[in-house]
Amino acid sequence: MTMSKDFEWLEMDVGRAAHTVTTALDYVGVDDRSHGRRVGLICHRIAHHLGWDRDKRHFSLLAGMLHDCGVSSTATHQKLLDEIEWSGAEDHCLRGEFFLSSFEPFNTYKTAVRYHHTRWEELPEDLSEETREFANLIFLADRLDVEYAIFSLSHEKYKILQNKTEVLENLQEFVGSLFSPKIFEAAREAVQRDSFWLELRDEYLDDAIFETLDYSDHKVVLSFDQVEALGELISLIVDAKSPFTHYHSLRVADLAYTISGFLGLSERDRRTLRIAGLLHDVGKLRTPDEILEKPDRLNEDEVSQMRSHPLDSKRVLKAIFPNTPIAKWASEHHEKLDGSGYPFGWQGDQIDKPTRILTIADIFQALCQIRPYRGRLKPEKVISIMEEMVLQGKLDHDIFMLAKANADELYTIAIREGAEIEKKIA
Repeated sequence: MTMSKDFEWLEMDVGRAAHTVTTALDYVGVDDRSHGRRVGLICHRIAHHLGWDRDKRHFSLLAGMLHDCGVSSTATHQKLLDEIEWSGAEDHCLRGEFFLSSFEPFNTYKTAVRYHHTRWEELPEDLSEETREFANLIFLADRLDVEYAIFSLSHEKYKILQNKTEVLENLQEFVGSLFSPKIFEAAREAVQRDSFWLELRDEYLDDAIFETLDYSDHKVVLSFDQVEALGELISLIVDAKSPFTHYHSLRVADLAYTISGFLGLSERDRRTLRIAGLLHDVGKLRTPDEILEKPDRLNEDEVSQMRSHPLDSKRVLKAIFPNTPIAKWASEHHEKLDGSGYPFGWQGDQIDKPTRILTIADIFQALCQIRPYRGRLKPEKVISIMEEMVLQGKLDHDIFMLAKANADELYTIAIREGAEIEKKIA
């Protein structure tokens, strides 16, 4: 059955979706998991003192939360925290613009994100005044949050209320060059409120954001095509984290879709499974780069860090795709039929057919892909390794036999590097 292009499949709150995507992106910081959300809230609070109306304030909140969607690397994230200006900052701005343009409901934020590390005095003259202000507000909020984070490392939390002006004044020398004098003056007014700083604490942050989001209706109904576009957007962010995982999620998704076709699943289930494949590794944004790119066997501590990513994926996907099986299938793709998998240790009938398909697709693609500790394996070797896993009772025999019978077709899919749209972020 072929599904209509305009099939209405999912109602989504764009504001909450932006919050959830930002939560996933904040994993990249590893030790600081709230930067994106804090920047969004700072933008909103300063916007009040700029006299902006509700729509503009909400725009600044969402654009601020999404500002670092071009950052997948822990090393890049650290650079952005360490240096107020960094020559490589432009790259993640361009990447963020591309990512946001890939998903229609986020497209409106792309230009502000594109220029959020551009000096106020160097913003292109052909940008509207409104766009210039949005971009510069994000820049100031981003740098102010970094100053706040640095202060918090060496002081008790309550001390910020005694030093709130001092934290902002660390940026005073850049007024007129990096930052708009008008926006900086609005920030100076905003930081006088205790609530400005208290709401940045993790225990208050999400409550403050959701109270703000509740004042505006961001609900949209997405077609399957749009949902897949969101899945592809997030998968590109995940796969860009390491050169050794480029295209992995996209290819796992295509393999799962193809294998499920061999098994006769409905088109709806196949496309839903493809979305789960696109997003199965979103939790790996929290995994340090050095683990993903380690050329040797992982030690016990590193394995333990890696094994948390399925539950991190589940948390994010349940929030973005409620009332669907996407989070379940994605978070269980490391389960094995003999109970030796993780994180739940399911076995036998506890693992449904779509999850079994996704597991085989993930293993097949990983074995076909170049990794830091080995080169690309040939089809015969891939099948041999997986056949041993079947004999050990880890993988579904019938699904594997279909994969084996179509190994050449699947191998072609697994090693395909990608269309032009993907090469832009390579």
